[in-house]
Amino acid sequence: MFQNSAARLLVPAIRNGLQQRCQSVIAGPPVNKVSTAEKIILGGGMCVSMLVVPAWVLLNLKDYKGGK
Repeated sequence: MFQNSAARLLVPAIRNGLQQRCQSVIAGPPVNKVSTAEKIILGGGMCVSMLVVPAWVLLNLKDYKGGK
């Protein structure tokens, strides 16, 4: 009995939540353009973050091999 009444109360709330999330996708130019400096800084940060772990492994290769 409680399940039926809870379902009746929750269904409209769920429908409203889903309707608010629905958005249409419109292709077009960007609203805010990203500056060249910001692109360079973000691109450099991504490159550095991807290369840190391999560089660490290469620099400490003797430790991983069990060198003396």
